[in-house]
Amino acid sequence: MVSETRTRKPKILISSGETSGDFYAACLIDELQKVGDFNIFAIGGIQTKRRNVKLLCDSTNWAAIGIFEAIKQVPRLPLVFMIRKFLMDERPDVVVLVDYPGFNMWLTHQCKKFGIPTVFDFPPSKFADSPDKVKDAAHSISAVAANFMCTYENYVKAKANVEFVGHPLVDVAVPHLTPEQTALKYGLEPKRPVIALCPGSRKSELDENLPAFLGAAKIIYEKYPEYQFIVPVIATEGDVVFGIKKKDLRKKLEDTGLPIVLAEGRIYDIMNMAKLLLICSGTATLEGAFVGTPMIICYRVSFFTEIQARLFYKLPDFIGLPNIILKRRVAPELIQHNCTPKTIAEEAFIILENPDVYQKQKDDFAELAKQLGEPGSNRKVAEMVVKVINEHLAEK
Repeated sequence: MVSETRTRKPKILISSGETSGDFYAACLIDELQKVGDFNIFAIGGIQTKRRNVKLLCDSTNWAAIGIFEAIKQVPRLPLVFMIRKFLMDERPDVVVLVDYPGFNMWLTHQCKKFGIPTVFDFPPSKFADSPDKVKDAAHSISAVAANFMCTYENYVKAKANVEFVGHPLVDVAVPHLTPEQTALKYGLEPKRPVIALCPGSRKSELDENLPAFLGAAKIIYEKYPEYQFIVPVIATEGDVVFGIKKKDLRKKLEDTGLPIVLAEGRIYDIMNMAKLLLICSGTATLEGAFVGTPMIICYRVSFFTEIQARLFYKLPDFIGLPNIILKRRVAPELIQHNCTPKTIAEEAFIILENPDVYQKQKDDFAELAKQLGEPGSNRKVAEMVVKVINEHLAEK
């Protein structure tokens, strides 16, 4: 509980950017409202907006990959100044950052200037190969909530105030429908196998990945006409999802001539129903692995972003979270020019036609699930937030 050192409600600002971060932020808000009475402000997306918060900025369409895609975000720069003014005027008792490291590390540094404590859930971990950046993050964040043991170990080495809280997927990535019920819900035939095409949550990812996925689906269907296909997207209000009109997306799927449907929401039920996932690299790969469905991890970006990455960044050994966490190739990765309909279909045939290969992925994913900690991640983070607030108030 928050100590009664003031009559007003403690102020919390929660900041998230992309779809997964928005979802985790919303779950954390639910938990915070169970453990205390707070005045919560937020920078967030679809899920955060549905909570009892005062929304400062809608970050639904903030996601961008690379410097060239990020140029599209320039018109939102005035929001940066608005947020800085909010920090100066409102002086929240804590700012909780959820993932989205680029923007949220900027926000962390602003908070440090103003003497506002921070808690970072899903802290920057891609800096593991850059000791200076790890040290900066460790020394700038008041309290780090590490969701992976490897992240915890990196921040311990950097002498951060860090706790291992585990991953909220352990609590939330649980299918509630049977595969048969899910198939019927989306108009599929329960007795026919299903492949889920998960092209990503950003419009740029949909533009880059969906054509390759649909091309692969056609090749697979020509060889195995018993297969059906489903494209899951986040449930949204209105007729637009990630900048694309739903009717246009449905039309694109219909034009393939495949037995394929668009599905909103219930991603864990869909992953559990699917025989195989063709999936864009990102948090969704960890979700699919936790559910236990074999996958092919794919990633395509624009030509200019590829050039930028090759010129300015050290490319990692793996891009898929399951492979990164287990430190070996447990799921195939197809990147850029290797990510074509033909190569995706070839990998799919290897997995679907070899029971040993298929089962090996499932066994590896079971190993991965054990590394995500125990249930109760959001409760642990909420307790960290309360502790930081109490310490902050006690200093005043």
